[in-house]
Amino acid sequence: MRAVRWLLERYQPPAGPEAAFIGLGGNVGDRLHYLNRAVALLDETPRTAVEDISSVYETEPVGPSEDSYYNIAVRLRTELSPARLLQACQRIEATLGRVRTVRWGPRTIDLDILVYGDRVLEDPRLTVPHPRLTERGFALVPLMEVAPGWRLPDGRSLARCAVELAPIEGVAAIGRQVSLTPPPPMPELER
Repeated sequence: MRAVRWLLERYQPPAGPEAAFIGLGGNVGDRLHYLNRAVALLDETPRTAVEDISSVYETEPVGPSEDSYYNIAVRLRTELSPARLLQACQRIEATLGRVRTVRWGPRTIDLDILVYGDRVLEDPRLTVPHPRLTERGFALVPLMEVAPGWRLPDGRSLARCAVELAPIEGVAAIGRQVSLTPPPPMPELER
């Protein structure tokens, strides 16, 4: 019976659109380009719609990388199961050239399911809420922006988690350069 419940939780789509929150980040190449493309590809994913996008935060690297990251969080409405949403995120990473060589190493883009409704899932491929969410300011701060007042399944508010993590250092807002609306074309330079 336990195995059946695990399969249903992992693969069962929600009865209707459900809120899910994705953390995105990268530190290789044109970071804003990769974030914008990833958000557009998320929004183009069938049965999924991007509802809100946080500000862009420049953050200190975790792990062997030396270059700073740009991080954002997005709020989605999705009818995909958690496992199908994970597959969609991994396809987007592959499309944008993500190569997995070193754990926590440099990357063009990384998409992590931070929270999926009020579900709690634990298996080797997917843990929800993200197992290190409350330890990482670079994920928690943008998430708070697109999930005001949100509570984790254990009842803790995101704001409470941020207070417990304080002081949060190495996370600086740099603007709202990521959106679903393409930027206007650059004007021609006069010669």
